[in-house]
Formats: sequence, C-alpha cells, structure tokens
Amino acid sequence: MDDAAALIGNGETEKAKPLLEENILAGCTDSMVLLGTVLSNGTEDERARSIALFREAAELGNSSGMRNLAYCYAIGLNVEKNKKKGAELYTKAAEMGNARAACNIGVMLDYGNGVEQNFEEAFLWYLRSAQGGCTRGMTNLGEYYLWGKGTEKNIHKAEEWFIRSASPRAFYRLSEIYLDAPGFIDVKKGRECLIHSAELGYSRAMFKYGTILETENKDKAVDFYNQAAMKGNQDAATRLEALGLPVPEPSLKRKKKKD
Repeated sequence: MDDAAALIGNGETEKAKPLLEENILAGCTDSMVLLGTVLSNGTEDERARSIALFREAAELGNSSGMRNLAYCYAIGLNVEKNKKKGAELYTKAAEMGNARAACNIGVMLDYGNGVEQNFEEAFLWYLRSAQGGCTRGMTNLGEYYLWGKGTEKNIHKAEEWFIRSASPRAFYRLSEIYLDAPGFIDVKKGRECLIHSAELGYSRAMFKYGTILETENKDKAVDFYNQAAMKGNQDAATRLEALGLPVPEPSLKRKKKKD
C-alpha cells in the first residue's frame, strides 16, 4: 500500500495500479479506496469501477471508502447526483470515526445542502471533526465560536482552534481577531497572520493585504490582486478594474475551457 501510494505521489500511477490490484485481491480496503480514487477520472469503465471499489470498501467497514462514495453522490461524480444520499453516507462515515466526513456533514448542515439547515447540529459535527484532527473541521469550528453560530460566542476558543488548524483561512481569521476584536488587538500579530495567510494563497487575505500594500508597494499589491482574482475573488477583480488594469480570468474557468 505504501509503495503504491509513493508511486502515485511521484506521478507513476500506471506502475502503482498492479500493486493496488494485488493488495485488493488480498483484501486491503485502503487499496480499494486508493485505486478507486485513481480511476475516478479515467475511462467510462474505470469511473464505474471506482464507484464499485468505494462501495465495496465501505461495505467492508472502510470509512474513507464510505466518505468517497458520499462525495460522489453529493456532487454527482460518476453517479447520479443525490445530495440526500451523500449526506446519509457522510453521516455513516462520520459515525465510523472519519473526521473529514464529520466536517463534510457539518458543511451540509451549515448550508442546508441535501439536509435541513441546522447550525447547532453543524457545530456538533465540526466539534467532532476538530477533535478528530481534521484541519478544515478545526477552522470551521473556530468560525462558529468566532461568530457565535450554533453555539455561544467565544473568541478565546476560536483563537485556540484557529491556531491548532494553522490553515490559510485560519490565519486570516486570526488576523481579524488581532486587528478588530476588542480585548485581542495586536496589530503586529494581526498583520503577520494576514501576510502569512496571503502568502499561503488564501484569496481574501491576498485582497486585504493588497489594499494595505497599495501605498507601500503598488506592484506587489497588484500581484496579490491578480492572484486573488485568478482564484475567483470578486473584490480583487473589482479593484483591478478600478485601477484601470486587466482582470485575469479565474483559473477554474480556464480549466473548464481546456476540458
């Protein structure tokens, strides 16, 4: 399994496939999930097999297989889109201990996507996800504490979970705390967090840091605006227009055109 994963990481997917097939014959469910992931963007037959592999792994008790199957139903990847079924499968995977699935069902509850919107339940799933070590779950939990959403507002706990997450979005939220929250103001620390978030590629941070940089280094500010606009940040695109500069096409649109 580790050898196959290493080959895939090095871009040698075709060499990894026979190893994964051998592992699958030996009953390795993690190999089922990994091969299913590899095949999910292949030929029509390969895509169909990817779903079969995820389903088989899930039936054998692999929570990642269950989560991947849930994802496919949630977005309609290689199966007919069924958000309700996706939510059910995410919940099952989360109950099996999958921290990422716990975050996924939290997001669906957060937005009422495939399930009835329920912030209190979303909070509980984010808490479970964060406690299970999921970085995205930690960030989402921190935001709920920061905004008092689905739970009582607690900026100390928000700060704690953002620090533990250390994701680009978490650093952006930390910058908001240190720059704006009464009792937590630390301009130096706030700017450091904002810069770090921007350098990690979080588009909101790129835009906000760009607005600060304009009077100090306009060229660098424009560079951040361009990067943010390419990620689809509308504020950055609007600012580039206001400066009389061309707006780059979002990378997702460019990718769709290539496809």
